[in-house]
Amino acid sequence: MVRKETAEGTKVHERENRLALGDFVERAPDLSKEERMAILEILGAVSEGARDLARRLSLGPLHGLTGSSGQVNVQGEEVQAFDEIAQEIFSGLLGASGRVSLLVSEEREHPEVFPCLSESFHVAMDPLDGSSNLSVSGPVGSIFALYRGAGLRGEDPARDFLESTREVVCAAYVLYSVSTLLVVAFRDEVRMYALDPSSGHFLPLPGPVRFPDGGGQIVSINTGNYTRWEPGVRQYVDALHGRPAWSARYVGALVMDFHRNLLKGGIYLYPGDLPKGGAGHPEGKLRLLFEAIPMAFIARAAGGLATNGHRPILEIPASHIHQRVALVVGSRERVTEYSHLSGSPDPV
Repeated sequence: MVRKETAEGTKVHERENRLALGDFVERAPDLSKEERMAILEILGAVSEGARDLARRLSLGPLHGLTGSSGQVNVQGEEVQAFDEIAQEIFSGLLGASGRVSLLVSEEREHPEVFPCLSESFHVAMDPLDGSSNLSVSGPVGSIFALYRGAGLRGEDPARDFLESTREVVCAAYVLYSVSTLLVVAFRDEVRMYALDPSSGHFLPLPGPVRFPDGGGQIVSINTGNYTRWEPGVRQYVDALHGRPAWSARYVGALVMDFHRNLLKGGIYLYPGDLPKGGAGHPEGKLRLLFEAIPMAFIARAAGGLATNGHRPILEIPASHIHQRVALVVGSRERVTEYSHLSGSPDPV
């Protein structure tokens, strides 16, 4: 009898901790009624796009769509077939929402300008993160950041977008893996939703989501670039080898690596790499507006930290819509430890 009551109590507790997306938006701080409506419509477009993309990804191998498209994007990177599919899906839905005035994407050199209602936001997105993993049926994701903007004020959409990046209102990512998960963050809270294939709805999971106590022991970094890192990064990795309890886990898709560390505890690092026999990325390789900032915003809302090794990510001024940065993000304990072991400034 005691076991039954305990089980029932646990179920009730879980139900109470599940917060529908609309309710989550409704209780987000420092938003007007019209802004809440706009954000809910934008997240609705993201949800619809994620549902469509998840279905297409599951059929990709049957249609031969898991490889390269033979094109190169504005980043100088090989475009996978699904990169362009994801771009078209989300661009079409976000534009049709009437709530996005400017859209910046990894796959487009310039911002897209949309007609919109009086209350709208600027959105930056990576429509398909880690797309090279698709050739081996690996996990991939989509990343979004909503910035409070004033629409198109001049003749330079890129400048208008950059002026809005001082204020992130909401960030989200979608993970396409064994299940399709939508993770949404406002200033001080993170919630998670799972796609129910039978209904097509994203249903709330228990929350809120926070980095676990103690910080975790997972380190996610591509050690193949070891010889090209700055001395402080190598110093940090060398110090880890003297510790009895740590696990190296790296998939090569930011969404998947970050998500695992968010749930289990740990740190993700993508430092700059110095040139060696060719062009490198000493400033870092990830993009500030649609990769680093949204993940830093989510990490902060979940009790974590994010830095480029010199200053907090959320304090870095944006000077270009495709600006690159180094990224160190994870639990507060692990990022603080990184700063101490690498000789970097305090991340807070």
